[in-house]
Amino acid sequence: MQNPTPEYLLDLSQRAVLLSNRDHLLNKHCAELKTDHTDVFAKARVYSETINELRSHGMMQYGIPIESRPGPTVKMEFFGEKRELIMFASNDYLNLSTDPRIHEAVEKTLKEYGIGAGSSRVGTGYSYMHKALEEKIAHSFGKEAAIVLPTGYDAIASPIITLCTAKDRVIIDASSHACIVDGAYSSGATVRFFAHNDVERLNETLEKAKGRMDGGGMLVAVEGAYSMDGDIAKLPEIVKVCRAHGARLIIDEAHSIGVHGKKGHGVAEYFGLSKEVDLIGGTFSKSLGATGGFIAADKDVITYMNYLSRKIIFSAAFPPILATAVSKAMDIMESDSELRERLWNNIKYLAKGMKQIGANVLGTETASVPILIGNDSIMFSFTQDLIRNGIFTFPAVYPTVPKNKSTFRLALQSKHQKKDLDHTIEVFDKLLRKYNVQKINHS
Repeated sequence: MQNPTPEYLLDLSQRAVLLSNRDHLLNKHCAELKTDHTDVFAKARVYSETINELRSHGMMQYGIPIESRPGPTVKMEFFGEKRELIMFASNDYLNLSTDPRIHEAVEKTLKEYGIGAGSSRVGTGYSYMHKALEEKIAHSFGKEAAIVLPTGYDAIASPIITLCTAKDRVIIDASSHACIVDGAYSSGATVRFFAHNDVERLNETLEKAKGRMDGGGMLVAVEGAYSMDGDIAKLPEIVKVCRAHGARLIIDEAHSIGVHGKKGHGVAEYFGLSKEVDLIGGTFSKSLGATGGFIAADKDVITYMNYLSRKIIFSAAFPPILATAVSKAMDIMESDSELRERLWNNIKYLAKGMKQIGANVLGTETASVPILIGNDSIMFSFTQDLIRNGIFTFPAVYPTVPKNKSTFRLALQSKHQKKDLDHTIEVFDKLLRKYNVQKINHS
């Protein structure tokens, strides 16, 4: 279709949102098309037709390569031309991925050691650089020991999978990341959810679980900072409830490392509860500007994981050059508080401006400013208009968020400029009116 009508594009946007839910794709869309599922590829072909149509009209933001250095502004190609866009989809909160001090350290390691580890860590993939980084992490996060893993996803899923069995129960905050949820279900344990940050519901869930246990234990899993909700865990109350019921607690500090705490160690440090939280994990892919992740805990727990976690035994070890990069990034994060101050100045500035135009800002306690739109059907069209106006972010729709809780999560960086934040506020003001999104009086 050469010149699609606005109505057609809106319908296409609505279809794309629905098909992002795998159950809808399989049980409704494919059923209506009478798709022959004897070929396991059939569902993929049906799905790709819609995705390709979205791409042809410039309405698919996922998987578009960045053609410039990462940062608060980037160059990407949309609508047949390369554009300079203000970046709000990156989690490089402190802009450490491009810090020359880290690059210098990595170059030295590259020359002396090479790129990959060459084996799993229980084989020959464990180096003095891994050992040094793990000791540094354990010390920084107030634990006896730590272990690094190839991805942040594995760092959180792996301890749940390895420690929990069919006799156990894993109780999860309903807003938790997929790595927590997948780890819990993969462990074989009974999985229960409690309403987001609702400590009373957590207490009730633990009370019920305690009465039904048959020789197993309980593990509560939360995040330190919830970037889609814009708030942080009520950790003092959660720790108290867990201790009262004899439950262990794991916290994923992915979005709080570099952002919260005096030294940037996350929400557990912010509340002074690092010793009370049983397992502290996180990723290196956000504030620390690399990739990979870690889990810190008692020495016995880390030893157990090292030899019994399939994610560790059957995966190549974390690359040594990244161990060097993360170690240097931690040094900078812990010593240069100005990076965190600039980040928080930008967070507060954008949140204040968005509230002034009546945007529904969900929370202001994290490194992102989540804007609730609440209408799944307009999200892809809204995003297309943002890109036309020089702003890049992803539309969060069901099942990433609950139905009709569609949100734009605007992730801030320490190097965002005020002029770009002002432009973003002006564009949102215009588009909220264009799409008849209800405005909020924040006074």
